[in-house]
Amino acid sequence: MAIRPARRPAFPLLLPLVLALGLAACASAPGVRPEEAADRFARAERALQAGDLATARGALAELPRRRLEATEQLRYDLLAAELALAEGRGAEALALLQQDPQTVPRERRADWLGLRARALAASGDRFGMAAALAERAAYLEGEARARALRDAERQLKAVPDAALSRQAGFLAADDALLPLAQRELRRRGLEAVRPASAPAPAIPPFADGYAPPRRIAVLLPMSGELAAAGAAVRDGLLAAYYAEQRPRPQLLFLDTRGSAEGARQARARAVEQGAERVLGPLGREEVAALAALPADGLGWVALNRTPLGGPGGASFALAPEDEGAAVAQRLLERGIRRVLAIVEADDSAQRGLAGFRERFVAEGGQLLAEASIDPLGGTAAEALGRLAPRAAEAQALFIAARAPAVRILMPQREAAGLAALPVVATSLVQSGADPRLDRELDGLQYPELPWLLGDLVGPGEAEAVARSLPSARGGAARLFAFGYDAWKVATHLEALQGGAVLRGATGELGLDAAGVIERRPAWAEFSGGLTRRAADGALLPVEPASGTP
Repeated sequence: MAIRPARRPAFPLLLPLVLALGLAACASAPGVRPEEAADRFARAERALQAGDLATARGALAELPRRRLEATEQLRYDLLAAELALAEGRGAEALALLQQDPQTVPRERRADWLGLRARALAASGDRFGMAAALAERAAYLEGEARARALRDAERQLKAVPDAALSRQAGFLAADDALLPLAQRELRRRGLEAVRPASAPAPAIPPFADGYAPPRRIAVLLPMSGELAAAGAAVRDGLLAAYYAEQRPRPQLLFLDTRGSAEGARQARARAVEQGAERVLGPLGREEVAALAALPADGLGWVALNRTPLGGPGGASFALAPEDEGAAVAQRLLERGIRRVLAIVEADDSAQRGLAGFRERFVAEGGQLLAEASIDPLGGTAAEALGRLAPRAAEAQALFIAARAPAVRILMPQREAAGLAALPVVATSLVQSGADPRLDRELDGLQYPELPWLLGDLVGPGEAEAVARSLPSARGGAARLFAFGYDAWKVATHLEALQGGAVLRGATGELGLDAAGVIERRPAWAEFSGGLTRRAADGALLPVEPASGTP
């Protein structure tokens, strides 16, 4: 923006007198003693936390802002803005938060941007709120950073097409909101904003977004307890690598030995040998060890769930949380908003429930009641009894448990008044499956890999591949498909960051605002004790009983 020269004062002879009077006034207004200011600030902060707005207002009234030091003035403005927001005065709060960002101390910027986001939301400016949240994420870490980015993404989804295109056009190339705006524009089929200063990739991108770096280091456990899992992922990745006919990067395989220290050493060797992107490691402890290292600009695709410390990376996993979220999304898309849940106590089942609950509740669903079941189904009747009082309100039953428990549970639903509800589960239900016994599971639906349902989106037909490769058989088949898709993520990362969606062996793959690969799976259902692709029209809402809200 051009800066206009200041106009000369109409009465230059009066200017020295005005300045002198101003300085004299400042000199005659003594500052507030530090101990008094600290006490009044503390009282205002405690009152705001307790919701005592009158006391907070009174404490701030005892603090004449113009007599405070600059840092105390900022503290005053933040407290006054928070009070204004609590009292529904959004425009006033926004007016208190117009400071130059460079004058806000770095340790206070997250607080300042958080309040600005709330004030912009109160004024109805969703794009501005998204911008503040995206900028705030740079001052946060871990899950707090991921939440801020996802909140920013949610706000952009509510911005109308024309406004989104117009406002995104003013974003600078280094604006924190730009990658999120590009993704949202592309998702809607609108023209994406492409900053001219964006660096060109090592291999020019192809039409489908394929643009690998020159050298990728693959960090996998090739020895130790996770060696079998590492081998399955490696073989799936190599199947994708050799199927690619375009220019391919050099692959550098490094053994992490399945340990945190091994992962750190493998990453250090990757840097020494000139890797431009790291793919892996696989184990949770290995990934956590690398996530704790300082960010150094090296591209990273982690093969387990982790909050990423900065841009330029992605987290890809076959995580129970993702399956829970996928179940929630399927129900929400079919108008199902009221659900009951039965869950085993083990880690995978609980993580599946956590992912389901987070997505379902965030999108307006209600988890009416939950109950636990033991691994053999001995407490099935008790679990169903706990849900029975809410049966008339519910529209579906969600299960995160293995097949032995679910086989005992399913026939007992009628006694609890739950037999009419559609039943959905995570793929944990495949653990312990037996076609001779699984007729009890008929009608139950769960998320499945498209490749295992016959889709030709992986390295050939699944059964044929399994006959020739032990690492693609049985339970290892999922890890084999995961390795195949890991290659696609690592070589299409920039396209994913721009909003592209890839069809993979494990599902449709997209990247969310926090750098997490979101996987949209296929759906299977039990029929005659066997699994098959679920009918697209299944899971219609079950209407509640008459008189039920």
